[in-house]
Parts: sequence; structure tokens; C-alpha cells
Amino acid sequence: MGVLVDLLLTDSHVSKFVRAIYGFFILFVIVSPLPGLIGGGLEVGGFEPDQGIVGSINAQSLQAAQVRVDRALANAEFGYVLVMIIPDSGSTSFRIDRVFVTGGGLENQDAIIRIVRTTLNIDERRIVYHA
Repeated sequence: MGVLVDLLLTDSHVSKFVRAIYGFFILFVIVSPLPGLIGGGLEVGGFEPDQGIVGSINAQSLQAAQVRVDRALANAEFGYVLVMIIPDSGSTSFRIDRVFVTGGGLENQDAIIRIVRTTLNIDERRIVYHA
């Protein structure tokens, strides 16, 4: 609206006055929310993360953990061992609830559990081993 009035008026003192008032009005609109934010504080208590995004991030974290442990076992020449990672479904961040390990034999149990534990950085009690 201010631009339209500015175009209709010629280059005179009135035009400069209208531009100044229009500039102050725009400045007021931009600055007016700041006292409420500064004085009242910014409330973020009602913030809830988007469950779709959280689920996607957790799925990517699960896949990355699976790839890491599979590579670590293959590098240690335990490529025939099957590892299934079960995430903690009650958590918004990625956490491992249980890890099921199948194969490898009883003679390799300690070595395989050590590789899984150190690669995934989890407590040994969360690993279920079945030869």
C-alpha cells in the first residue's frame, strides 16, 4: 500500500513524509514481537518431536549398527554368524534392547560376544547367544 501511494505522489516533501511513515510502520511490524519473546521468555515445553522423523532416524541408526557389527564379524572371519538387533521401542532415541546372535559354535562364543559388545557398545547381558 505504501509503495502504491509513493508511486502516485510526485517527488515532493509529502512523498518523503509518506515514505518515512511507511518505513516506521514496517519497522514496528518487524520489531513488535520482540518484547514478548524477551520479556515473557520463549516457551518450548509443548514441543513434541515428529514421530515419523524419529522413526526414520532410528531405522537408519539400526541399519548402520547392523552394518557395523556384520563388517566387524566378517573382518574377524565370522561371516557365517547371524546377528539380529532389537531396538528399544519405548525410547525416542535409538537404543538397543537385545541382540540375538546365532551360529559360530560354542568354541567361538566368547570372541563373537566380545566383537558384538565392543562394536555396538552394549552390556554383555543384552546379548543372547545361540550356537
